[in-house]
Amino acid sequence: MQKKQMIIVGAVVGLIVLILAGVGVYAFMKSRSKPEETPQTAQKKKKISTFNVIPVAERPYILIRPSEGGRNIFLVIEELKKPADAVEYELEYQAGELLQGAFGELPLTSFPASKDILLGSCSAGGACTYHQNVQGGTLVTRFSGTDEYALKNDWRYIDNTARETTAASKDAKFQIDSPEIAKQRVVIITNSPGYPGTLPGTPISDIYSLSTVSTLTGTVEVTMRANEDATAAKVAVWDGSTWKTVAGTADDKSLTAEVPFGQAYVVIKE
Repeated sequence: MQKKQMIIVGAVVGLIVLILAGVGVYAFMKSRSKPEETPQTAQKKKKISTFNVIPVAERPYILIRPSEGGRNIFLVIEELKKPADAVEYELEYQAGELLQGAFGELPLTSFPASKDILLGSCSAGGACTYHQNVQGGTLVTRFSGTDEYALKNDWRYIDNTARETTAASKDAKFQIDSPEIAKQRVVIITNSPGYPGTLPGTPISDIYSLSTVSTLTGTVEVTMRANEDATAAKVAVWDGSTWKTVAGTADDKSLTAEVPFGQAYVVIKE
């Protein structure tokens, strides 16, 4: 009886060994027949990291305008000289001690192309919080199309609660002085990457756009810093349709002139 039990146990063990061996062979053959898997990586479009490479004459004319209450701003692509289908924008600005930002894309199907940007945030329920002590910052624009290009420029938001008669760009190379400025609650000065229309000369300074809620009338004293000696230079002012040039007083690379209020200003050599 004991011998019979041992035979049965041996047979069972042998059967288990055969089953395990078969499973091992099947797993091995399956692993050999299965193709090797290669990790899939997402193809993410690389953003252009070099800015302001294209010539000034090919750059777009951009300005930033304040809304009636100053809680919104309008990013405006006024004119495009180098073709593009859309622009991706990154608008950063200082609000108190915090750095805030707005990001998005704007199709360029007609001009001016404009984007309304809230200087704050709104909840899903519609309650909005507005950023305080906004001072401006930088604007990065990436234009996509046949030829892609990227630009980076400064802009300044001036909350003129003190009713100052003077204002200046972020880089302080563009300064204005007029009693009309004191009447404006918000003044925005943008270093535009390009200029509108056709300049009546060669630009030797940055292009600055001036935006306010209401229309500015009369004249303003403008002091601009050129990139070279400004002795024979003039200030060119864009009134929205044409350029006007005014001679001024030069001091090395600085040029001061009394000019009519306009939308854009640049120092030129005729």
